[in-house]
Amino acid sequence: MPRRGCLSLALLAGAASLVAGHAPAQDEGGRRLVIGVENRIETGRNVGLRVPAEGSTTIASTGLSFGFSNVTPLDRLELSAGFALLLEDSPDTEGVEATVGRPFLTFGYTREVPDALFAVGLRARSGDIVEFGDVTDADEEGTLTEYGVNLRYEFWRTAPASVSVEADYAVADYEDATDPDRVDSDTLTLALGTRLRISPVLTGIGRLEFAREDEEGDAAVDTVTATAGLEHALPNGLASATLTVVSGEEEGTRYTFEVGRALDLPAGALSARIGVSASEEAGADLVGGLDWTQELPDGSFGLSLERSVAFDDDETTVDTSLDVDWTRSITPVSAIGLGFSYEVSDAPSERVEQAEIGATYSRELTRDWRLDGGVRYRVRNDADGHAESPSLFLSLGRSYEFRF
Repeated sequence: MPRRGCLSLALLAGAASLVAGHAPAQDEGGRRLVIGVENRIETGRNVGLRVPAEGSTTIASTGLSFGFSNVTPLDRLELSAGFALLLEDSPDTEGVEATVGRPFLTFGYTREVPDALFAVGLRARSGDIVEFGDVTDADEEGTLTEYGVNLRYEFWRTAPASVSVEADYAVADYEDATDPDRVDSDTLTLALGTRLRISPVLTGIGRLEFAREDEEGDAAVDTVTATAGLEHALPNGLASATLTVVSGEEEGTRYTFEVGRALDLPAGALSARIGVSASEEAGADLVGGLDWTQELPDGSFGLSLERSVAFDDDETTVDTSLDVDWTRSITPVSAIGLGFSYEVSDAPSERVEQAEIGATYSRELTRDWRLDGGVRYRVRNDADGHAESPSLFLSLGRSYEFRF
């Protein structure tokens, strides 16, 4: 099965995508219609990070996107959809094959007044498993289709204790998946939350969540998550402490306690959290994260570091990730970007390491036309061995915007 999403430069997607069709809503009121068109060619070697290495893959695509928004002082309606016509020549195809793929659809409606909020959202998308997963999924084949609906209602928002109710239903359908653990599933999530305004600077947070996951061929699994926390507003940011208890997992009950600090910087923001996650079956592990964004005189810089733990198949997996990105404006209409990421998924059965470095160049040719280009180099080490994949892309796109 062709892996048509393997060449997408996720690390630098912000610099390389035609965002008009994916984010149609703006702060301005009124109705807005955006139609986006993007022509893109991507080529790379061993894009599936296989061991032994596979041959080269080239994909030419024409993407079409549609976005509509209607914003009033009380409500917001957003709709976006799109797909791509793909021409692919790869080791998985017999010569050049033409298909229609990468479809997506999102719908959202929000109505908000000072004391209440109601929101409903619909979502659907389909693509290769590698486009949806993490570092452990980089060499998997198959197609995943996801769709779902979300409802949220908040009330007493101006009272000392506000309440929120949320429901979410999500479906995942797999086709031609090489991993036997990838099976069709549906998940129902119900949640009840509250924010207690104890004082002008101290807020209590509570949330109770129930989730039922029903996988094909297995009995349904029920999980209950309870969260309690405190937030303390400071002159330059926020301090927080959170306790989360999850029951119903394979490992029994898991307790996670974290403390955090968010700082408002003169031209950026810095937030950090650190804590411990423990269960009787798996023991205790350190968890935490760091996020730093900084506006520069001619660009921006961002850094993100995270460590988390998960328990599955009777073993504990520790995931660590580092992301760094830097952008710089060359002229008023052109910019360059550099990005680096490193991810480790460490479990007793297998250790997976993947690093990626990329560079992009973007230029506004006219008010509507945009040119993007970039290169990427990925390295992966896992139980199968060592894999490398260089790739590059070039895209030309424009958007048509109408207000009425």
